Amino acid sequence: MHKLKIQATKFTLVGAANFVLTFIVFTATLKVFEVNYLLSLAAAWMVGMLFSYVLNFVWVFKPEQKIQFNARFIRFFFASVLSIGVNMVFLRYIVEHTSFDPFYVQFALIPFIVVFNFLTVKYWSLRALH
Repeated sequence: MHKLKIQATKFTLVGAANFVLTFIVFTATLKVFEVNYLLSLAAAWMVGMLFSYVLNFVWVFKPEQKIQFNARFIRFFFASVLSIGVNMVFLRYIVEHTSFDPFYVQFALIPFIVVFNFLTVKYWSLRALH
């Protein structure tokens, strides 16, 4: 249980850093460059996915001593694709059925996406193989 708490804390810190990074990318592409909100989310997701993989591999879960972009990365990538897909579906649905700004809708969706991501990373893509 202690190891799980440490991992959850570290994952949360990586998530917070990832949130800041992706928030900046999303905001810049959406508000500064006036890119479509779904494309802005996709750009932010790509940057965040690579950032998260590296930090979660080397600091949070440490499934191996040396970072590798092998089957683990492919699983991490597919879990991330599923995550962004679910995120986009909810973002689009809420934006199209309400008068809410996509900026604030995405902000509200973050906690749900973080929980989903922790579960997929811990128990599937970066789980230790013993």
